[in-house]
This record gives sequence, C-alpha cells and structure tokens, in this order.
Amino acid sequence: MSLFPAYGDGGDNREPNVVDAPAQPIPATDNSTDKETNWKSNHSYELPAEIALPSFNTGAATEFDSDTESESSSRSASPARIPVVPVQRPLEFDNTVEFYVDKAPNKAQRELNTLPRLSRPQYKINQRRLADAKKTPRYRRYAKKSLRHFKLIVPSVDHTLSDEESTQIMQRIKKLKNLVAKEPKQLNNWIELHHLLSYNLSKTNRLAVAEHQLHMLGTALQELPGNEKLLQLYVATLSVTYPDSEVASQIEQLLERHPFEYTLWTALIMTTQGTMARCNVPDVLNIYEQCMRRMNLGQKDTDMLTDTNNDTDTDTDDLMLKLFHNCVLFLRQSANCDRMFALLKLALELNTQHLSFDCLVARAAVERPLVEYEELVLRSGMPMPEIWTRVERLRQAFNFLPYPELRGPIEEAANAGLDPQRFVYTEDVCRYIYPLKSKDNQLHLMLLAVQLTKLPFVRTNSLADRLSARIDQIGESEAVEMLLASLGDRHSYMLPLNSGDHYTEAMLQLAKELYVSPTFMPHFIGNELYEQCLSQLLLKCSEAFIDPNDESKRRVFIILWFRFERLRLLLLKLTGKLTDGYVKDARQRQRQLLSLEENRCVTRFYTELGMFEYEALDDEDKSSDLRIFDKIMNMPADVDDVDLLHANVIYAEMLFAREQYKQAQHILSSLVVQQSPKNSAPVELESAIRESSRHLCVALKTANEDAAMATHPMPLENYFIANKLMLLLRIHSLLLCMDGRSVEALEMLNNNLNLGIFAKVDIPETELKMKLEWTRCHFMREQLRELQLVIMQLPLLSLFSPRDGRKQLVSMLEQSLIEFPRNLAMLHRWTTLSSLPWYKLRGHLVHTRAGILALLHMVIAARCRFIHQIKSKTKKSSAIDELFSEELQQGYLENLVRNRVLSMFETFLPTNPYRSKEEADQYAILRRNSLYWRCYLRCLSNERTSFERSKSCLLMALDECPWDKALYMDGVTYVPQEVGNLQDVMTEKQLRIYAIPEELNVLREA
Repeated sequence: MSLFPAYGDGGDNREPNVVDAPAQPIPATDNSTDKETNWKSNHSYELPAEIALPSFNTGAATEFDSDTESESSSRSASPARIPVVPVQRPLEFDNTVEFYVDKAPNKAQRELNTLPRLSRPQYKINQRRLADAKKTPRYRRYAKKSLRHFKLIVPSVDHTLSDEESTQIMQRIKKLKNLVAKEPKQLNNWIELHHLLSYNLSKTNRLAVAEHQLHMLGTALQELPGNEKLLQLYVATLSVTYPDSEVASQIEQLLERHPFEYTLWTALIMTTQGTMARCNVPDVLNIYEQCMRRMNLGQKDTDMLTDTNNDTDTDTDDLMLKLFHNCVLFLRQSANCDRMFALLKLALELNTQHLSFDCLVARAAVERPLVEYEELVLRSGMPMPEIWTRVERLRQAFNFLPYPELRGPIEEAANAGLDPQRFVYTEDVCRYIYPLKSKDNQLHLMLLAVQLTKLPFVRTNSLADRLSARIDQIGESEAVEMLLASLGDRHSYMLPLNSGDHYTEAMLQLAKELYVSPTFMPHFIGNELYEQCLSQLLLKCSEAFIDPNDESKRRVFIILWFRFERLRLLLLKLTGKLTDGYVKDARQRQRQLLSLEENRCVTRFYTELGMFEYEALDDEDKSSDLRIFDKIMNMPADVDDVDLLHANVIYAEMLFAREQYKQAQHILSSLVVQQSPKNSAPVELESAIRESSRHLCVALKTANEDAAMATHPMPLENYFIANKLMLLLRIHSLLLCMDGRSVEALEMLNNNLNLGIFAKVDIPETELKMKLEWTRCHFMREQLRELQLVIMQLPLLSLFSPRDGRKQLVSMLEQSLIEFPRNLAMLHRWTTLSSLPWYKLRGHLVHTRAGILALLHMVIAARCRFIHQIKSKTKKSSAIDELFSEELQQGYLENLVRNRVLSMFETFLPTNPYRSKEEADQYAILRRNSLYWRCYLRCLSNERTSFERSKSCLLMALDECPWDKALYMDGVTYVPQEVGNLQDVMTEKQLRIYAIPEELNVLREA
C-alpha cells in the first residue's frame, strides 16, 4: 500500500517537502485515466503552508499554478496574472540535495530530567578511610560538609495569603487602629500598622495603599513630633510612591509644620542633589540657603511669624552645623574649591571677630610653577583627552584658593590673565552660614572646618559620631586621606608600625590611587602648597582662643598641628622620599613654636615633639637616645599631673618597643610611687603593682561620681586630651604583664567593662543621643577596648596558647566592631587576621555597617591576603612554580585579587537577587559615596574588560552621585570614547571646570 494515496501503488514515496526534479513521463496503465482525474482533487498532494516555496515573479508559471486541463500546454508562454502570495520562509535545501539535512537541533534533547534505571551508577561506601574497617578511630571526628565556598540558594516563593491569614491581619489592623486612637503615644503600634497596611488586603491599587500609609504616618507625626523612625518611614514611602518633583513638594509642606528636622531637610536636598535629571549646583545651593535662613530664624521667631505658641526654644546651632558640613562637602565634591574655602573663611571670621584667616586666600607668587608644568604636558604629544585630564588636575591642585576681593572692575583682572571665577565675594557665600548663637559651639565649628580640608584626625568611633553622624542619609566623606589618621595618632607605641602584615603598604597604595586634588599626599605635584595652607589654618584656629578659660581648646589645635607634622614625616618615610634636610626644617619649625611664651611650660607639647623625634629615627636604630624624654624625666613625679603621666607612659611604651623591658619597668614603677625615675632607686615590681592598684581604685571612684553628676555632653576637647583614668589603667596593665600576669590583666579589664563609667549604654533611637552618660561612657568604653587590643598583642608576655589567644582576640574584635564600627585600630587588626577565613572577615565587616571605611578595609584585606602574603609564600618555589615565569605568577595574583574585590562590590548591588538584608543596608550607605563607585570602576576596568561594561558601571555611578566631579574624571580615563559627553554633562550640572578643552587645543597648537 502506498504512503500517499494520491500516487497509487506505483507512485513515488518521497516526502512531500522535498523539491522534485523535473517530472519524468510515467508509463501509462489501465487506470491512468482515473488517476489523472482524481489526483487534482486530492489535497494531500499540496505542500504544507509553513514550508511552501515563496512566489517569485520569474516570468514563467509552475505546474502548481496551471488551471488548464491540458498538460501539454506550453510552460514558456507569457505569464498570466499570478495571485499575490505572502513571502514565507524559504526551504533550507533545494533539488540538488540528495538527502535531508537536519539543521535545526531538537532542544528537547539538551536536558535530561533523569537517567534510565539501568544507567544510574550505584555508590556503595563500605570503607570511609584507607584503614581497617573494624578499627574505630579515636581522635578524629566526622565534620559536616563546609559551605563556605557555596551559597545556599533558596528559590523565591510568592507567598499568597490564605483566607485565614487575611482575616487575622484584617482583625489586627482594626485592633491597631483602636489602639492608636486610645494610646497615640505608643510608637510600636504605629510602625506595626504601617507594615500591615502594605499587604493591601482590600486589593486596591498601589497608589491608594501608599496614600493611606502616608496619611497614618502624618497622623502619627502629629502625636509624636520629631520621631526619627516615623520621619524615615515617611520619607521612604514618599520616595517609592511619587516622582522626585512631587516628593519635594510634599516634604516642603511637611517642613512648614516641622521646620527643625534634619531628616526632612536632608531628604529635600537629596531630591535635587541625588537625582540626575534635577541635579544642578545653583539649585542645590538654593535649598541650603532656605534651610540656613530657617535655622538662623529660630523657633521663637518662627512662632511669631506663624502666630503659634511654643514655650521651648529649639537650639538650632547643632542642626545648622550639620547642614553646614553637608553644604561644604557638596562644594568640595563638585570641585568648587574656591567657593568652599571662601565659605570656610567667612564662617570662621563670623564666629571669631578679632581674627582674620588670610591663610585661606590665594597668592599668585606660589602658583607660578603651574605654568611650567602645563607647558610640559602640552608639549608631551599625548592624546587630547589625557592632556585635558592632567591639566585639569594640575589646575585643581594649584588654584583651589579664591582670590582676595577685587575692588576695581573685573575686566581688569581678566585682562591680566586671572580667572574671573576665582573672585568669590562675601555676597556670594554669606547666605550659607550665619553666626552661631552659643559660643560653646565655636570649637565644634572649627573642628568641622579642619575636617573638611581632608586633614585626618578622626581615629575613634566616638569622635566620628560627634562630628559626622547619620552617614546613611546624605553620604560620608569621599576623602581617602581619612585612612591615614592612625599614622599621625598611634593608639600605642608598643606595637610596631610595620608589623609584617603589609597593611601600611596596601593602605598607602590605595590612597595613592583614589586621592583627589588638592591633597597633601606626597605622590602628586603641588602638595607642598596645600600642606602649607593646612598648617597655617591650624595655627590660626589656635589663636582664636585667647581667654585663659579656653586654654584646653587652644591646645587642641596645637596638638593637631604636631600630629600633622608627624603624618607628613611618616608619609615621606614610607614612600622613600624623606631627606635629612626635611627632618631638620621640620624640627626647626616645632622648636620655634615651642619657644613661644604661651607654649614653653606645656609638657604635652614636648611629648609631641618627642614622638616626632622617635618617628624620625630609623626602624633598625634602637640605640639612639631620646633626649627630650630624659629632660621630662628629671621633673618631679606627680600622679595628678596628667601631662606628665602621659609623657612617662609614652616613653615607657617606646622603650618596650625597643625591648628595653627593665628600663620601662623602672619608669612606671617610679611613677606610681611618685619618685623621679632619674634619681630614684629600683622599686620592687610587686609593691609597684599594689601602689598602682590603689591609685586606680581612687580614680575609678572619682570618675563614676563625676559621670553621675554631669548634665551636659562630654566636651569635644576631652577627645584630644589624655585621660587620667585610662593612663592609670594602662600603667597597671603593663606592670601586670611585665610580672607575667597577662591573664590577670585581661580579666581586670573585662571586669571594668561592667562598671558605670565603662558600661554599655543602649539609647533608643527615639531619644537624643547627646546625653553625657552616653557620650562619656561611649568614649571611655572605646578606650578600654583599645587597651584590651594592645595587651592581647604584646609579644612574649601572653600566657595563652597561640590557639586560645587567637580565639579570644577574634571574639573581642567581633564585639568591639559591633559597638565601634569606625574605630581605625579595630579595623586595622581585623583586616590583618590572616588565619581567619575570608567569608568570616568580609561578613562581619558587612554586619558592622561602618560605611565606606569597612569597604576600604575589605579592599586592603584582599590586597594584603592575596597579593602580599601569597607573594612572600611563592619565594619558596617548587618544581611546578619554576615552570612559570615571575610575570605570569604576578598576573595570576593580580587577577585573583581583582576577582575577589569585584565579587565583593557586586554583592551589594541591587542586581544581585540573593543579597542579604545586611548587604542591602550597607548599600544604602555606600551608594551615595563616590569612593565606592570609583574603586569599583577602577577594579573593573582593565585590558580584558569591554568598554560597554565599564560604561554601564559609570552610568550607574553617575545616576547615584551626579554631583561628584571625581566620577566624571575617572570616566574620562576608563571610558575615553565618552569624553565629549562627560564634559557636556559637567558643564550642564555647572561643576567647576578649570581647563576648557578649546583653550587647551589652542595652547597646544601654539
């Protein structure tokens, strides 16, 4: 029987989708006449529609188009009108192919759900180790499979509420509405009601649900005005509901009722500053002008204008200082350095009327080397984008200060070749700062001004909380120089600066890659000009306090000046640029400052000079005498003299670092018995320990009484002055360690953590955290934790086994980093724990929510662990290592650390579907900081990365930080094909551009 009845038994059995060759004559049979009449009406002869040949106008009709009954009609006749057939997919073969070619694979065969039963392998484990099966192992335990290299991916399930759950939630919502009506002061009820309303049980649209939530939050704010949690929920709900323009108008309406809320002002600023479409330097400054005017108006004046009665007078100085910090930070990040320093100058002179800060005004004489450097760059023959980048950074490094106010017409200055934009008048910046209402905030203002000049002096978490709090709302500082604070202010001299962990080397390399001019880093041209400006600013700030009652505040800036001198010395020493001439000039500057009448009798200043002399010595030189400390030791001992106590402790720590234990013990023992170390006989160690314990008990009792009686926050100057209680604790702990009783010293410190002055105070977020018991206890507890860290790292004194000591150190660091996430000493030690698994090290830094500091330390840890340490191990080369060159091994290590850091950056991104809540919270802090994106872009862009990937990263970064000029400059470097568009965007946003590309083109041709 034939497969196709149309052809009969003698027909061809080929498939219908094969194009036939020209038809051959078929021999006639008896039934040929019937077949000729039946085959035309049989539809099985026709080709399927999906594989029919397309109809082409070739001038001849095919046999399928003929409607004549005669088969002998001429096929070469003129063509008839052919019906239009839509163009379909052509066949993949023609009549020249003798067989069918299957070019479309069957995708169903690519995946196998399971294997056949007989194909499944069977694993029978009779013996789990290469030993006798009957023998039971004694000392080995079977551990579960470690998941440190894998992540358990749980598929997301859309949880649909059942009818019973929906009923329970509806009943709970009704109950909560009754509760908030009866007890409107209960915060938890409002927050729970806000959360339950998001389930949308009424099946309305999302806008109606959000408006209902906003209405409830507005009602809650009327009952609990100024509540931080409610304000954050209100702003977050507004941001996800309306566009930025509508969010800004809604926040402005709320500010009419709550004009002194930092959260609302920050949200209003970020609706313009943090949006790519709305970001513009003048528009952002207009918002700062509004908020500063409102802060200067005050609560009482606002009540008079609005005809409201409010007995409380809001202290707006603290809020004004926070907004001032954000405003100056915005000017610095948008590269408006001339306006930034003009604003700092005006703010300092408004609050110190007898002083003029001329150090913040440009001088043309010191900027003359800039012309020579520009000519070298223009003659170099480099591509135009590279020339523009280098000239822009050079001018930004030299031309950061504004010109003095010009009395004549500005056309004369333009004709003289001066930049008109550098003439910043008082009228241009007077709307962004007003005089403070309280003189007690003068020190706070000056410390903020010094901090905004990138001077790194914030080493502890407690001081960071006082100067730059709420980093999750508007972003942290983008200055990478803040990592260097531990160089100028070392928490202990018993521990070496370079302990073999390569931390300092990796930190300096990272700072070298990410710094932005102007800077004092010695790697860039023009750093001397900025160093001179900062030194003069610190000395000017010290001259602002002429009242004898403000002597402690004056000493703060002198101490910062000495620290800055040590920092400059160490930077030159670590980079190999230190010369004898520089050490001589620096020593002369410090001795000249000490020769002043007001500084001659201050022991603390001589101690700072002794620290400089110690840092100036070579690391291998342990025999040099520190004569300045010998002169201090000749003074009569007095435990109540804090400066003398501090000098003795510092000198003893230096001797301890030189392994001169007997001399260090003699100094501390003589001090506690109140005898001069130079003229006293050796004191027994046991009697010295008893005497130091007695002094410590008295100091603890006095400190607890003072903390209980205090009613104001801890003064800012106490963060820089030595504390008597902490010095006595350090002396007693060192004496115990020298007696071989390290365990007892650590137990004593752990017991003191539970005392009142060191106790951990949990302040609810709804309350103000500026209470004395919080600030003082927070500072003292952090100092005690640092002392614990020092004792645990002392060499040759610990009675712990290495394994137990490491466990105790890791446990202490985990607890300390949760309490003090921005302490540089804790972050340094946690970063250099080489035996700690990477996932634990990284995971704990994410949990701390320390912001950009935690991220930078993760990058430093990756470099220390996967480049420096592995490089030292590869010195012991094996036979396999000899097959590869040193260049290949170096490339492998660099690729290893690059992949590790890239994975770390991409974990925080919203594109990661498996990121945890802690990582999402950390990204909320990091996304507004340009250091995160710059480091990510630098690590991503190499010779193996496509420009498209770097461009997508750059666009994501500019969408989050559209006001930061450093991002645009890095974009020019790593995405050079977009240099024209980036320059246009910078001009549109009115970011400061020092070098116009057309100007450089003319100069290069000239």
